[in-house]
Amino acid sequence: MKRFVCIIALVAVAATPVLAAGPNVTKSVLADDGGNAVVVVRVSATSDDIYGVTIKDASASIGDIVAPKGWVGISSGSDVMFRTDDSPIRAGSSAAFRLTTTNAGGNLSVSFRDNRSAVGSSTTL
Repeated sequence: MKRFVCIIALVAVAATPVLAAGPNVTKSVLADDGGNAVVVVRVSATSDDIYGVTIKDASASIGDIVAPKGWVGISSGSDVMFRTDDSPIRAGSSAAFRLTTTNAGGNLSVSFRDNRSAVGSSTTL
């Protein structure tokens, strides 16, 4: 019986990271002059530190990007990738990523990475 309880406890501890919630993400429009808009994508880490954020825009309407301090970003118009090496979004904190776009109402697909692999699942805003 003790062996069974130990095995169950070990399985529960091993499964904890799998059950942890993924990052939270929100989108808000700061300014929209009818042609160009400033969109802020705020990412909050819940359990895993986040070292990378990828934003995909099917309408390819992203113009300029602004990364938080300690992050770098590159954009192709339809895909934006933000990365950091030493300033991750720690569990319980958040960071804001700014984009200018000609399609403020368009859907954005956001995915996340820790320092080695994908974290959570992709989210569409």
